[in-house]
Amino acid sequence: MSLTLHILLILLLALACYQDWKYRAIYWFVFPLIAIVALLIFFMQQPDWNVLGLNLIFVSTVISLLFVYVSVKAKRWTNIFENHFGLGDVLFFLAITPLFSASNYVLFFITGMIFSAALHGLVSLRKAGKTVPLAGYLSVYLIALKGFCWFTGSDIFYTNQIG
Repeated sequence: MSLTLHILLILLLALACYQDWKYRAIYWFVFPLIAIVALLIFFMQQPDWNVLGLNLIFVSTVISLLFVYVSVKAKRWTNIFENHFGLGDVLFFLAITPLFSASNYVLFFITGMIFSAALHGLVSLRKAGKTVPLAGYLSVYLIALKGFCWFTGSDIFYTNQIG
């Protein structure tokens, strides 16, 4: 069952990556499917609602701070989902929250942003675009992390990686 869930997750992440890369949009039903699979994996690994709550608080805080930053910079209330950040990216962050312990989710977020910036920089050398397929890039990163875990037998999702 566990292997089936992880393979299904990888397939859903690959679908999200393809859609975000090609269309700069992901079908709405992909996010609940990712969330359901992530929750099933969560309950098999570490059924602690506090961890899930902390991850959701982290995402909410980051989005709120981004809203405040963009609004202060523009000197007016600004809807960040119009030009600065995709709603699909937020839905993606929410859908994958069950896949990580609290500290590892923060680590994934930071390293995922660095990975996405570097990958987008490389992609932009060949093809310039106005938008960044962030959920797609993070899907690739998450697939790579899952692959790393399978090949090394380690658990970098729930085992504390910081400190």
